[in-house]
Amino acid sequence: MVPAPAFVLLMRRSIAVGMATACLASGARGADIPGLPSVDFKGILDLRGAISSETRSMEDRGLGKTRYGADGNGDRRVLGRVGQAALLIEPRFTWDLSGVIVLNATQEQRTVIDVAEAYLQYKPAPTGSWGVSGRAGVFFPPISLENTGLAWTSPYTITPSAINSWVGQELRTIGGEATVSHRSDELEIAGTIAIYGYNDPAGTLLAWRGWSFDDRTTGLFDRLKLPLVRIIRPTGILAEQGPFDRPFHEIDGRVGYYSSLTMDYAGYGKISVMRYDNRADNRIYGDEQWSWNTAFWSFGLSTGLGEGIDLLAQGMTGTTTLITTRIGPIVDVDYRSAYALVSKAWDNQRVSFRADWFDTKDRDVFPDNNNENGYALTLAYILRPKPKQRLTVEFLYVDSHRPERQYQGLPVNAHETQFQVSYRFFL
Repeated sequence: MVPAPAFVLLMRRSIAVGMATACLASGARGADIPGLPSVDFKGILDLRGAISSETRSMEDRGLGKTRYGADGNGDRRVLGRVGQAALLIEPRFTWDLSGVIVLNATQEQRTVIDVAEAYLQYKPAPTGSWGVSGRAGVFFPPISLENTGLAWTSPYTITPSAINSWVGQELRTIGGEATVSHRSDELEIAGTIAIYGYNDPAGTLLAWRGWSFDDRTTGLFDRLKLPLVRIIRPTGILAEQGPFDRPFHEIDGRVGYYSSLTMDYAGYGKISVMRYDNRADNRIYGDEQWSWNTAFWSFGLSTGLGEGIDLLAQGMTGTTTLITTRIGPIVDVDYRSAYALVSKAWDNQRVSFRADWFDTKDRDVFPDNNNENGYALTLAYILRPKPKQRLTVEFLYVDSHRPERQYQGLPVNAHETQFQVSYRFFL
C-alpha cells in the first residue's frame, strides 16, 4: 500500500523525471532532425454562466445530477464562472516519440492547478499494413467517443453523457498501454491492451452517488465530495470512509487491465468493444479510502450519415463491489448506461441532440439503497464567431428515481434542468 503523500510525491517526480529523461535521451537524435526537438502549447479558457434547478449539486455533497445547483441561499444562478482553464503542452523529441501534459484549473478543484494527463507516446510510422504504438504515464482510457477535443472536451456539447462524465471523474490510466493495428484498403483493425494502478476507489461514485452529468474532469491530486448517504455517516457501518473520494489512489498493491478492439470501415464508421477490470481487492482499506472491485464492458459506434451529420452511440454495463463477506459484499451494485447522439454541422455552426438512459441495481442485503434509474435529454447549439472562439448554448434535462433521497428528506423522484452558456477562447 502506498500512502497518499508518498503517492503525490511519486507522481510529481515521475512526471518531471520522465519528461526530462526522455528529452535528454532523445535530444541527440532530435538535434539531427530539422525542427526537433520542439514544444507546442495550446490552451482553453472557458467562461461559463448557468441557471439550474433547486436541487443540491453533487459538487456540494448533494444527490443532484448536474454540475451546477442551488447554493445554500437558494440561488440557482452561476454567472462569470470559469468552467475550465486548460494548458496543453506537447513536447516532440523525435518523429516517433512525443509527450503530452494537460494542466487544468476549475473553481471546484482542490488545488489551483492540477494534472489531468501526463504521458510519453511512441508512435512510429506504420511498416506496410501493420502499425504499433504505445504510451506510458497518466492518461484517459480510450473509452469516450464524445471527448475528442482539446483537454478532453467535447466538440458536440458542453456536458458529456453519463458514461463519459463518470470516465472523466473516476477513471484514469496510470500505467502503460500498447496498440497493434492492421490496415487494408478499406478496413483498419486495432487491438489495445493496458496495465495500470492507482485506480482502486473507482466505483465509489456510481454506488453512493449514482450516475451524473458533469464536464469537470478530476485532476490527479483532486478529490470528490461524497453525498452523506446512510452507510458512511458517523453511525453507518462504513463510517471510517472519508467524506471524499480520491479516485487515483493505490490501496491493495494489485494492477488492473483493460483490452479493446476497434474496427474502422471506410465510409461506414467505427465500432469498438472494451473490457475493463481494476482487479482490486475489495477488502482493503487505507487512508480513509476503500478498494472497490470494479469491472465493465463498453461498446461504441460512430458513423457519418452524410451532409455533416454524425451519429454516436455507446453503452456500458458493469459491476462494482465492496468488502466481500461470507454472505456476500456489503456493497454490490450493477450499473448500466447508454446514449445516442446526433449532430449536424454546417458552416461555422453545429447543433447536437443526445438521449441518455442510466440504471444502477443494488444486489446486496445490507441496509443501504443504491438503486437508481433515469434518463436525460441534452440539446446544444454551437456557433464559432471567430476561428479561435466558440459559443455554446446547452439545455440539459435529467429525470431520475433514487430511493436513497428519502433518507435526506428529499423526493425520491427528481426532475432537474440546467441551462448553460459557454464562451471558449482557444489559445
